[in-house]
Amino acid sequence: MSWRLIWLCGFVVAAAAALSASLQTYVSMTSHGHAFVSILLWELACWWFWAAVAPLLVAQGARFADPARSRPREWQRTAALGLVLIAAHIGVDALVIVAVQPFAPVERYAFTRALATAAKSEWMFDIIAATIPLLIGYGSAASERAQRLALRESHLEADLARAQLDALRLEIEPHFLFNTLNSIASLIRAGLPDRALSMLLGLSDLMRSTLETPGPTTTLGAEVAFVQRYIALQRVRFMDRLSVSYAIEPDCEECEVPTLLLQPLVENAFRHGIARRAGACALDISARVDAGRLRIRIRDDGAGLPAGFDLHGGAGVGLRNTQSRLERSYGTAASLTIASRAGGGTDVEITMPATLASVRGVQAAG
Repeated sequence: MSWRLIWLCGFVVAAAAALSASLQTYVSMTSHGHAFVSILLWELACWWFWAAVAPLLVAQGARFADPARSRPREWQRTAALGLVLIAAHIGVDALVIVAVQPFAPVERYAFTRALATAAKSEWMFDIIAATIPLLIGYGSAASERAQRLALRESHLEADLARAQLDALRLEIEPHFLFNTLNSIASLIRAGLPDRALSMLLGLSDLMRSTLETPGPTTTLGAEVAFVQRYIALQRVRFMDRLSVSYAIEPDCEECEVPTLLLQPLVENAFRHGIARRAGACALDISARVDAGRLRIRIRDDGAGLPAGFDLHGGAGVGLRNTQSRLERSYGTAASLTIASRAGGGTDVEITMPATLASVRGVQAAG
């Protein structure tokens, strides 16, 4: 709170109080012949004194609210400041009474008598007048400190959430890398070095694109593009027995999604579905916006889920990671469901708020 604002408010309030007190005194003593102007000048001087010193009291109240300061010392400073200002106000009050003689012609005051009268009649009022700006300063400083702490806490919580999301993302990348290297090793053991080399080169290109990913979120269009490159890598292994279809509605492509949201789910479809079934297999990836919700589905006609599968208890790294990131990013506004298809295979669906990604910091992966 600036001193200029404190003075402005103080002098306005003091002027209004002085005018009210002057009118009350003048009206109650109309038969005494007092001059209204003299009474008003006296009241203005008494009230404006407290308006003039209000910044000092507000500042002291703010210091008192600072927990880093010594409390006993601030009590002493506050008491000393209050006593000095009360004594000064009584002295000013006495001087003004002598100068303007507000109660003439009934009574005229010399300085000694005016000082005694002011000390007797004003000390209780002065304690209240000094306490009010002290409390204002204390309350204002305490409120500002609480707001700063709340803002700092929100920043720390946001930083923690980002760190947790980054950790989850970093967990996915080596998991995906190790699984792909195992696939390459399988091709080598099967005597297919050309396909293993082709898959290794594709993996190198794909890993380079993960390094270029800007942050914890990206667009759905960028995420689908990354998955397409991952599927192209897997085609080296599954060859012609893999059929993939995409049904991504245009209004979904700019929606914001967590980085590497789809890849673990597509990887699960390959490892636990398509790889465990002989013959041709199909993988369908679709996305649409429905009533402000982004709905993403990944379906395969592979081996399906094991008996008694439980997402919360039996899920692997990819599914647990994806579910954790959705919960941390969107809370209950997002969900991940996984179920067996009637004709065989697995159906995974993600539902989350359909929000457009910020142009800044969101780029296509790769």
